[in-house]
Amino acid sequence: MLGSAGPRRPAAGGATSRGLQPAAAIGSLGTVYLTYNASNGKNCVATIRNNPGAAVDMALWIEVPETWERGEDYGRYTSYAGPAYVYGKGHCVDWGGGISNVHVQVYNSNCGALKEHRVTEVR
Repeated sequence: MLGSAGPRRPAAGGATSRGLQPAAAIGSLGTVYLTYNASNGKNCVATIRNNPGAAVDMALWIEVPETWERGEDYGRYTSYAGPAYVYGKGHCVDWGGGISNVHVQVYNSNCGALKEHRVTEVR
């Protein structure tokens, strides 16, 4: 996602050659996206602002609870944070992101029969 051309937004509808792309709105400020690459078993997460501008606090994280593998990115960015990657083939993942003081967390994602749980909070 990093590069001079700017971030690429995931395709509308959520499906691409990289796999299903769940997304979670961060209030009205932007979205945190989760992608999965079936060819290498890696999950990727990135946070993208709806309206890029002056640098603000942005964050993202992803974790495989069964293995404790974790990726994260925190800082002041103008348009997007990330990406961060973890190997998660055959495992549930927890992930989330934030922009300014609004954060979203998603638990039990990509778990098949388990129901995903989302939490949005203003800090």
